[in-house]
Amino acid sequence: MSASDSVDGEILAVVDAVARRAAARGESIRALRSVRDLVANDEAEIAIDHLVNTANAFRLPLRQDEHERLMAAAARLDYADAVTDIDPRLLQRPVGGAGNCATSPHGAADE
Repeated sequence: MSASDSVDGEILAVVDAVARRAAARGESIRALRSVRDLVANDEAEIAIDHLVNTANAFRLPLRQDEHERLMAAAARLDYADAVTDIDPRLLQRPVGGAGNCATSPHGAADE
């Protein structure tokens, strides 16, 4: 597996996770398919930028581990600055202690 394949796989894993959550909310975001197409066409940097813009525009949350995966992939492309453009309110952080899978888009326990 080449470094490019690894970066592409990381980006696609994040796109797939975001798309699954959107589908669970009853939303189909065509722009996420465009991100997959960009990756398939060897345009990973543009795909990252498009994913961040899509998340911001459609208010699509990213889990902390997904954000870290995307940041790592972008860093390997020397493109990490693009990931910092995501609205921080969309980043979901674990709630509670270790092993608790619940998340909140605001980083605090939901009341």
